[in-house]
Amino acid sequence: MRLRSEYPDRLLGTLKAMFNLAITWGHMDRNPAKGVKPLRVVQQKTPRFLTKKEIDILLKNAAPDFKPALEVFLYTGMRKGELVNLEWRDIDFDREVIHVRAKENWTPKSTEREIPMNPVVKKSLLKLKKERKGKSKLVFTSKNDNPLKKPRQTLMRLTKRCGFPDVTKLHTLRHTFASHLVMEGVPLPTIQKLMGHADIQTTMVYAHLSKDHIKKAVGQLPY
Repeated sequence: MRLRSEYPDRLLGTLKAMFNLAITWGHMDRNPAKGVKPLRVVQQKTPRFLTKKEIDILLKNAAPDFKPALEVFLYTGMRKGELVNLEWRDIDFDREVIHVRAKENWTPKSTEREIPMNPVVKKSLLKLKKERKGKSKLVFTSKNDNPLKKPRQTLMRLTKRCGFPDVTKLHTLRHTFASHLVMEGVPLPTIQKLMGHADIQTTMVYAHLSKDHIKKAVGQLPY
């Protein structure tokens, strides 16, 4: 029997009552549920994500050398490791997709996947490639073409300067990508695939954002 975790107290109480009844009827000598405490249900906190206004402020104030990485974070939902290890060979400008795939010394957290390139990302990456002139196989680098370092600290300084210092994690940019897709009506299984979530339950944390949009969608039925 699958127990719904939303009602642990009620379910445990029901089980105890059933066992007590079995004891009364002579089928059992003791209640195996006696003394058992209900599981503590932790309410999952809604992830912090940037509003459209905050995104606009962030991009307008980002330094030129950090802005391309920021745009890719916001428009692809990539993880830090995925972005830091992104190579030019992973970008297919003709098909307009970014490949998240394993490297010699790095493996994606989840399965390899393709992420469609938003026009903003394509334009930004084409410009970056022209400026870099193929000096490094990595897309995003620090000075002297070394791997990108401390992007989180760079983001924190930027968000503090922009007036929302509570944004202290790169993962907030990933949450922003997923949250706005949900609010635009993109199905959760599609978002799961774009995010590289192994389990749809991970994606379900954004489900509450789609309620009003689902209602609006049903209201548009033609019959």
